[in-house]
Amino acid sequence: MKIMILGSTGFFGSSLFKLAGLNPNYYVCGTSRSNNACTNILQLDIRNKHQVTQLVNHIDPDVVIWSLMDGEKENHLIEVGLNHLLSAISKETKLIYLSTDAVFVDGKGNYAETEQPGFLPSEAPLSTYVNAKHVGEDLILANHANHVLIRTGPLYGEDANHMIETRTQRIIHKINTNGYANAAADTFKSFVHIDDLAKAIIEMIEMDFTGIIHVGPKQKESYYSFYLKRLSQIGFDSTNLFPFNISKFENPYHSFDTSLNTQKATSLLSTYFRNMDEPNGIKKDKL
Repeated sequence: MKIMILGSTGFFGSSLFKLAGLNPNYYVCGTSRSNNACTNILQLDIRNKHQVTQLVNHIDPDVVIWSLMDGEKENHLIEVGLNHLLSAISKETKLIYLSTDAVFVDGKGNYAETEQPGFLPSEAPLSTYVNAKHVGEDLILANHANHVLIRTGPLYGEDANHMIETRTQRIIHKINTNGYANAAADTFKSFVHIDDLAKAIIEMIEMDFTGIIHVGPKQKESYYSFYLKRLSQIGFDSTNLFPFNISKFENPYHSFDTSLNTQKATSLLSTYFRNMDEPNGIKKDKL
């Protein structure tokens, strides 16, 4: 089976590329915006239609995994790059698209796959990224039947380059620089370990499944509780991490709870998504 991972040098993509490469039945090709020493990681600008078409025709992938992100330029990445990809791949190709819990903008939490995502007004923080992810979902739903749309919360863990997630690096930097850091105690997410997500995607490659699926642990965390547990996991003192609450008046577009209902994933997948107090990925009732 030929698998193409778009964004295979990123935080999550590098872990998925490494895991998929362990399967002798897979030919795994990754892409990166820059040159890479690995012969199976090819340079690709997803916004360049000729490059996309040429690479897809050369590889003729059975599965394409979209693990790309470009923050404030996400709209261009989706509106240009994703359209190029959809034009290039065959209808038989399975397209696995990594989306986000942030497409649920009203912040009521426990979102199931049947609930409709929303759009943020242009003046809202993260609106470019969130709205582009939503547009990407709509493009795939309308144009490519053989798809898996995976919505996930924020990712954490150690990638193939032995780097941890950027958000925790920033908290550590703030504590080291200022002597303390603050984290929101009233904003909740389904935090997902990258190893669990990579295993789940390998499962979904082999499954006869199409549609939308929410992945993550059963237990949601606030940013404050996440950082407390995460810092403990990596052996960093969390004494000077303090909780605070976000003002809805000052932040009218803030989504306070984008946690995901993952019952569908639990019933379909054998992969277990660890809670934050299960750092080794072993379910507590099995210890």
